[in-house]
Amino acid sequence: MLELRPILSALWRHKISALLIALQLGLTLAIVSNASVVIQERKERIARPTGIAEADIVTAHFMPIPKDYDLLEAFRLDMDMIRQLPGVAAATISRAPLAGSGSSGGFHTKPHQEVGSTGAAFFSGDEHFIDALGMKLVAGRNFTPSEIRIMESSSSERPTITIITQQLADTLFPEGNALGKSLYFGGDDNPMEIVGIVERNLGPWPNSSVAGNTVFFPAIMDTQWYDYIVRAEPGQRDAVLKLLEEKMAERDAERVIEVKTLTEQKTRYYAGDNTMIKVLTGVVSLLTFIVALGIVGLTVFWITQRQKQIGVRRALGATRTAISRYFLLENLMIAATGVALGTAAAQIFNQFLASEFGQPALPLSTTLICAFILLAVSVAAALVPALRAANISPAMATRSV
Repeated sequence: MLELRPILSALWRHKISALLIALQLGLTLAIVSNASVVIQERKERIARPTGIAEADIVTAHFMPIPKDYDLLEAFRLDMDMIRQLPGVAAATISRAPLAGSGSSGGFHTKPHQEVGSTGAAFFSGDEHFIDALGMKLVAGRNFTPSEIRIMESSSSERPTITIITQQLADTLFPEGNALGKSLYFGGDDNPMEIVGIVERNLGPWPNSSVAGNTVFFPAIMDTQWYDYIVRAEPGQRDAVLKLLEEKMAERDAERVIEVKTLTEQKTRYYAGDNTMIKVLTGVVSLLTFIVALGIVGLTVFWITQRQKQIGVRRALGATRTAISRYFLLENLMIAATGVALGTAAAQIFNQFLASEFGQPALPLSTTLICAFILLAVSVAAALVPALRAANISPAMATRSV
């Protein structure tokens, strides 16, 4: 307590420089805490379970060269061949999930509704679809071969049955018991009976508002935008990928074939999130380094200015520990002021970002953790200059006299 008065007196004499460091700390805390919550939110988003066996899945897509190419016949021949390949557990024809490309629409629980729909992505697939994606059927049943319709892409025909995700079932039927109930696409009056519910599927756009709301139709359409989705046996994905590309080219050379893993497509989809994580991590590290550098510079400057004063204190019996503690406590008071300002600024800044850009809310606990880290960095930055001050000789008191 006896050291507080001289510390406050010294800070008052150097109030501009002390205030600038405190403001720098406060601004850094506001930016770092908000950046941290964005980083955490993006990491959690990327790490979400997808509900599919993404690590074992290979996708293949082809573009036919002839204009009169028979897509449906190619689908049939390719599937017959692919399902016989060694290492293949299951295969189907549909659009690949997690790839950023697909279809979506509004769904209702009653006919002829035009407002209040629930958005969901939808896929068309055959009876192998659930198995090929490695999804878990938690209620009801799978499609049967007799229920799969071959449809033209321009057809307006609607299926009479469907399978949906558990998330969509809970949204549309919060009271439960979605199995056996009807679903309506858009504002039409064609009921689609829910015959099965799968545990999870994020759909084609994991970052969208419809992620997790997914509907599956029992159909195969004659469109070149379809993919072959092939699930390999565990540990056989790369071998299946190579074999798949080779055998598809052998069977039909009149097309351009692209084969890749679903993991690659997922990584490409999340490229923006991963880039943001890296950029924000770099910004946080850089700001923390700049703050530490500023504290070191200010502490060294003050020690240089007070060498004679320190020498007098040492001559009067002050210990090295007392000298070091003095400068550490002085720095801690500046840092605490900056942290207090930064905590308030972080919450205000977050409210603006949340309202204008949809950023997730900043928990006070995250701000306090960041504040504690910055306080620790501040003390660590001032430690070496403070130890240097403690080594100033009492003889410094007689210099320049």
